[in-house]
Amino acid sequence: MNEPRRRTVAVLIFPGVELLDFAGPFEVFSSVRASEGTRERLLDVFTVAESMAPVACNNSLTVLPKYTLATMPHADILVIPGGQGTRTAIDRPELIAWIAARAAAAELTTSVCTGSFLLAKGGLLDGLAVTTHWASIERMRTDFPDLEVREATRWVDAGDVVSSAGVSAGIDMALYVVARLYGADVAAETARNIEYDYWE
Repeated sequence: MNEPRRRTVAVLIFPGVELLDFAGPFEVFSSVRASEGTRERLLDVFTVAESMAPVACNNSLTVLPKYTLATMPHADILVIPGGQGTRTAIDRPELIAWIAARAAAAELTTSVCTGSFLLAKGGLLDGLAVTTHWASIERMRTDFPDLEVREATRWVDAGDVVSSAGVSAGIDMALYVVARLYGADVAAETARNIEYDYWE
């Protein structure tokens, strides 16, 4: 039997990021184990930010990133969260260019909540279906009229990009990604370990 592939996961954080948008997927991905009862992790998960300065989330919690955009190693999976901070992040060309470049090199790019706006700005959603926080559905349709914006769904798998609705939906999306990459049994065991009602 082949050993499951190890992967790296980069979670972008920025001022005004929604806490659960990044912490939920971070918890899920960092809880994936090679087999039941082992502590061996299949995913190396880390945060990345524009600098090493503490990042203030939208609820005033501050987080220290592990890497900067310039020092981050290769990531197989990219997580782009949302929050009020996306409204200013979307106007930072260097950040958008970094997201586009890293997504091109990644196996899979994901977004939570309004993180999908940053993907759309970088041209990563062209011709794809996408979702976002319910309160931002119409704004996304207005800002990016060529996208197929889906509502009333927890996540949308568009192949190389998986987007999710807001906040807690990122947990469901991350479990779906685990199931896609490692199988339903591994996803179910991960959900059980974090005591999360399974999303199937």
